[in-house]
Amino acid sequence: MLFGAVSIVLLIACANVANLLLSRSVARTREFAIRSALGADRSRIVRQLLVESVLLSLIGGGLGLLVAKCALNPVLAAAPGSLPRSENIGVSVYVLLFAFSVSIAVGIVFGLAPALKSSKTDLQSSLKEGARGSTTAHHRAQASLVVLQMALTLVMLVGAGLLLRTIHNLWDVNPGFDPQNLITFRVGLSPSASKTSSGMRSAYQQLIERVRNIPGVNAADLTVLVPLSQGQNIGPFWVGSQAPISSAQAPRALFYWTGPDYLRTMKIPLLRGRYFTPGDAVKSEPVVVIDSVLARTYFSDRDPVGQAMTIPRWGPVRVIGVVDHVRHWGLGARDTYTENQIYASLYQLSDDWARTFYRRVTVVVRTPLDSATVLPAIKDAVYAAGRDQPVYRIQTMQKIATDSMSSQRFPMILLGAFAGLALLLASVGIYGVISYSVSQRVHEIGIRMALGAERREIFRMVIGQGLRLALAGLVIGTAAALILTRLLSSFSHLLYGVSPSDPPTFIGVALLLISVSVWACYVPARRATKVDPIIALRYE
Repeated sequence: MLFGAVSIVLLIACANVANLLLSRSVARTREFAIRSALGADRSRIVRQLLVESVLLSLIGGGLGLLVAKCALNPVLAAAPGSLPRSENIGVSVYVLLFAFSVSIAVGIVFGLAPALKSSKTDLQSSLKEGARGSTTAHHRAQASLVVLQMALTLVMLVGAGLLLRTIHNLWDVNPGFDPQNLITFRVGLSPSASKTSSGMRSAYQQLIERVRNIPGVNAADLTVLVPLSQGQNIGPFWVGSQAPISSAQAPRALFYWTGPDYLRTMKIPLLRGRYFTPGDAVKSEPVVVIDSVLARTYFSDRDPVGQAMTIPRWGPVRVIGVVDHVRHWGLGARDTYTENQIYASLYQLSDDWARTFYRRVTVVVRTPLDSATVLPAIKDAVYAAGRDQPVYRIQTMQKIATDSMSSQRFPMILLGAFAGLALLLASVGIYGVISYSVSQRVHEIGIRMALGAERREIFRMVIGQGLRLALAGLVIGTAAALILTRLLSSFSHLLYGVSPSDPPTFIGVALLLISVSVWACYVPARRATKVDPIIALRYE
């Protein structure tokens, strides 16, 4: 998808090079005629124009590499963590060779057409000053290139627009908890506190109490898993005491080992029953809380509270509550492995498992204060038990939620940047073609005005010419976008809450392109209305 976007922008830029060089060659018709009259042969004129074209392309390629070098770090900062080998991305020798080769090829291929056209000028007619205004139809090739630019730009803008709407929809998704005012961090316990399971349990309980006593902290507790962070702790379970034939056939659930105040800290709605209390400890009856998906799937015909479940390596447990489902794997993604969620109390972990799970716990703090304001107090609370306890992996839940959308946000940023560049190039392209057409039709415009055409009619004629090209590009681009957004599974899978053929996106992009086309045609149209019929017809 990225390579396709880059290729589209390159193709639009190449079309612009050809169009602008053709427009530029019109203004130099007399110059080339004089050169030919003084003895310059056709090959020399072609060589001169090719050298100019290649030189411009190399300068553009060099500036492009400079922009790429400056933009590399900001782009990689927005890249998702799943982007493979992102640390190895850079401007290397291969990139330099590729940019140099593309610049040379673009300069030769797209500078050749204007060069050949300029070398075929008729000396007698070109040396007449009035020949510049002779009535000629503008080149169909130029018009076709503009239509192609508009079509490709629409495809890019539609892709960026659909991803933008996806991001907007994802922010409106209810994750099952309140991500506002949440800070998460991890603590490396001192060696003395982590020698035994009971020591680790006691150290974390004391730490949570100190954090809760910080002014401005509303709630705080521990959890092994943080929603939207891509962490996982999946295991089998079954309802009742009757075990399945094999553990592989047992249903799976995502297990959250948490403290008793985790539900209030995360503001996860409790739908039925109760959550854990400090009394749910190692020596008490094993209990769990399940989410609404598991309750609806396995207890649809009865109240799940009080029902028995079995968890391998732990044994029979009793359901004491039902909470709302939490989107763990991502705001827009379906749960990759399982939608079932089971909550268990860290206080009920046996010593055999406590050391393993307590090494992975994260502290979750809810506070209305800014993280920069409250973090010094949190660190003081951690260091109160020893200065050898590092606080690390500090993140706000808002940042975690934003990172969970990186698979959509990163392509949106890239496509948005490319689409903006494509829009700029397309507007320059249509300006170049209309400007070229006005230069070719000076004599025709003079005749029209001499026969009584008003300036506003000339203005509408030139604007209408540009709009016809734009509308033709819109029709072709819309058809191409409808096909591509459906065929490219790598793109359609990124969308959430919006269809690949979303009418508001297509309509908005079309209106944007029409507006840009009108503005691009405005300057040539104004210049056409200022043509003096007497001067235009003087040498006829």
